[in-house]
Amino acid sequence: MGILEVKSLHAGYGGGDVIQKIDLCLEKGEFACILGPNGSGKSTLIKALQGLLKDVSGRIAIDGTDLFRLTRREISRKIAFVPQIADLTFDFSVFELVAMGRYVHQSRLSGLSSADRRLLQEVLEMVEIAPLQNKKVAHLSGGERQRVMIARALAQDTPLLFLDEPSSHLDINYGLEIFAILAKLQGERGKTILSTEHNINLAIPYVGKIIFLKEGRVLAQGAPVEMITRDKIRDVFQADVDIRENRHSRLPEISLIPKRSPKPRAQK
Repeated sequence: MGILEVKSLHAGYGGGDVIQKIDLCLEKGEFACILGPNGSGKSTLIKALQGLLKDVSGRIAIDGTDLFRLTRREISRKIAFVPQIADLTFDFSVFELVAMGRYVHQSRLSGLSSADRRLLQEVLEMVEIAPLQNKKVAHLSGGERQRVMIARALAQDTPLLFLDEPSSHLDINYGLEIFAILAKLQGERGKTILSTEHNINLAIPYVGKIIFLKEGRVLAQGAPVEMITRDKIRDVFQADVDIRENRHSRLPEISLIPKRSPKPRAQK
C-alpha cells in the first residue's frame, strides 16, 4: 500500500469532468512529476488530490485513510501545497510567512512555541533563506519567493508535498535550484513529493516517476528512462523530438526539432 492511492478519480468544475479515470499510487519517499500539455488537467488533478473540488468522484487515500472523511485541518496536516508564484498583497516578512505553516498544529490562541521556532529556523536554513528572514517578501526575487513558499509548506511538517509548476516564471538557474532543493527534501527528509511541471528536461534528472497526462487521463507512467521516448512525447505533446543521453546524468533528455516554416518569397 502506497502513502497516496488514487482509484478511478473524476473531477471538474461543474461543467463536466476535466480529469477522468485517474489511477496512480505513490510510495513513501517517492518523487513523481505530472507532465502534459496545457489544458491536460495537471492543476485540476493537484487540486482534486487535496479535496479542494466539489465535483469529484472516486477514491483518494492517504496511508489508507479516505481523504473525503478528513477535515480541512486534518488534510493540512498530511498535505502541504506550493502554488505557482503569485503576487502577495500583504506586506509580510519572510519569517512571518513561513511561520504560517505552523498554524495547522496550533490551537486558536497559542503562539509559536520554542519547538516551533527551532523547526522554522531549520526549514529556513534547509532552503537557504535564513539570511532573508527579516526582509519583506514583496522585495524578493521570483526564485527567492518560491523558496519562501516551499519553506512555508515544510513548516507544516506533512508527509506529502504537492507543487504546481514550481519552476514557472523562473529562469534556468532558479529552476535548477528549486528542483535540487526538492531532491534534497526527498533524500534527507523522506518527503513524498508530487509536482506538476512544464519543463521536461528540468524534471528528468530529479524525479523517480513521470506521469503523462493527456486530455484529463493518465496516458502512461513510469521511470524517466521508460517514459522519455520519441513515441510517447509525440503521443502526449504532438511534437517531434530527438532523444539523447545527457552526458552528466546519463539519463534521456529531449531536443526539439524546429517546425518548418514556409520560405519567404524572393523580392522582385
